[in-house]
Amino acid sequence: MCLRTGRAAADLADGWTPEMERKFYQAILDIRKTPNLVDELFKRKDAVYAKVFPGYSPNEKLAPGTINFVIGPERQMELYEGYLKSAVGADTHLYRLYPRDFWMVIDPDKN
Repeated sequence: MCLRTGRAAADLADGWTPEMERKFYQAILDIRKTPNLVDELFKRKDAVYAKVFPGYSPNEKLAPGTINFVIGPERQMELYEGYLKSAVGADTHLYRLYPRDFWMVIDPDKN
């Protein structure tokens, strides 16, 4: 089965029909006609960002059970952690994960 066929089969199994997909993409095209779309999106951004970016708005609580992560160089992590400590609380800690934390060991005899 080719990738495209497999993806289409998975969509159908999930209840995502071609008609639903067409309506979704048509709605995206239609929204471009909204007057002052950029201004409206700009007005909403702070409320949206505050729900997903820890520390964006100190008065906004993150959704329960969320796990957030950032990707960047160490200097950026240091600065962000410092910001979080001032915005969220002094006990806030930004944990680092490194590529070596996810090494996969491949047995060449089984490939």
